[in-house]
Amino acid sequence: MKKPRLRSDIQMVASTLEGRRVIMFSDPFQLGGRMVAVDMSLLPLLELLDGRHDVRNIQMEMMSRQGGRLIFQTEIESFLNQLDRTFLLDSDLFREKMQKIREEFGREAKRAFVHGGKCYDTDPRRLAQFIEEIERTLPPDDEQDHNHICGILSPHIDIQVAQRTYIDAYRSLRGKSYDLIILLGVNHNPQDGLYSLSEKSYLTPYGELPADRDLVRDLRKKLPKGTLSSDDFGHKMEHSIEFQTLFIHHYLKNSTPIVPILCGSLHEFILGSENLFGDERYQAMLAALVDVVREQDGKVLCVAGVDFAHVGLKFGDTLPADALLPRTRSNDEKILSFLLQGETEKIFENAVETKDQYKVCGLPAIILLSDLLQGSHRSLMAYETYDEAATQSAVTYASVLFCEK
Repeated sequence: MKKPRLRSDIQMVASTLEGRRVIMFSDPFQLGGRMVAVDMSLLPLLELLDGRHDVRNIQMEMMSRQGGRLIFQTEIESFLNQLDRTFLLDSDLFREKMQKIREEFGREAKRAFVHGGKCYDTDPRRLAQFIEEIERTLPPDDEQDHNHICGILSPHIDIQVAQRTYIDAYRSLRGKSYDLIILLGVNHNPQDGLYSLSEKSYLTPYGELPADRDLVRDLRKKLPKGTLSSDDFGHKMEHSIEFQTLFIHHYLKNSTPIVPILCGSLHEFILGSENLFGDERYQAMLAALVDVVREQDGKVLCVAGVDFAHVGLKFGDTLPADALLPRTRSNDEKILSFLLQGETEKIFENAVETKDQYKVCGLPAIILLSDLLQGSHRSLMAYETYDEAATQSAVTYASVLFCEK
């Protein structure tokens, strides 16, 4: 390992463990099988694991930072080996492990509910009881406003954080039925291609939401090169669609076929000042989905699991969330205003103007859903802020109903 590098997809989180300040590693694939924690004093060393320093460089830099105190290379190598054995380094061992996992997932016909037991109860009776108990705390639902629902924009933040927002939006589906659900999520990890389609059925504690495999395969044939990722591996651990399936399955009861689509980053357009709406990949995906909606004659539900701004120290800002939230909320108001008025291009223009400084992670799905449901009536149901005081960070989220006029 000439120049060790930490994996780019893991997150380091400061925490307290048995009275000791530590750094915990959040691995989206949980390759080590357990949460790994190291003493906070090792943060300077971790910061040097950027692929630019070899062990000798790291030794000299650490000795310099510690006033010349002798640090043996063997100590550093031993620590690096521990990190590697838990798959935290971008190494041959990690890449071999990932390749095996990718191949195994490719052979599976069903996508498991991987966040069950951590973010929600996997027992269907207890999950239903949880949802029903939260629903009873909500104001009465004005069902007259919920006729001909064609779309839902919902959060994808932790269910325990936004439980009322999720349930208030999805309870509007009670008693309704659809022939197909187009499910848009956001891939929080890099993917090749603007979108990632999956033929896998999504499992929930209630059973299975079957993928419309024929439709997915037809979409693959229609879309130009570069539109879709080379595989559907992004779906394996991504929660933004998984969380929606719970509430869809709970309120619709039956196993409605789905088309699961993960949207990738739009930074190539935002930072490159290129026009998303002139891109053939975007236009081809939009046109293909519009055709699907039309052919189903109003029996399609389109769902997007999105969050809005991510600000504060946890997300790379130099200021705490409290200092940023007034401007953040003002920008969210603009986005929501454009969304509610159906001015989709202005949502993208706002991201370009701000260089996405508020890190609106749901942006690609928000834009596609808005364009897909042009002409619909939109109503804002909730706009909330999750303030994580421990990390001086915050996430904003919202829910919107789309109804046919």
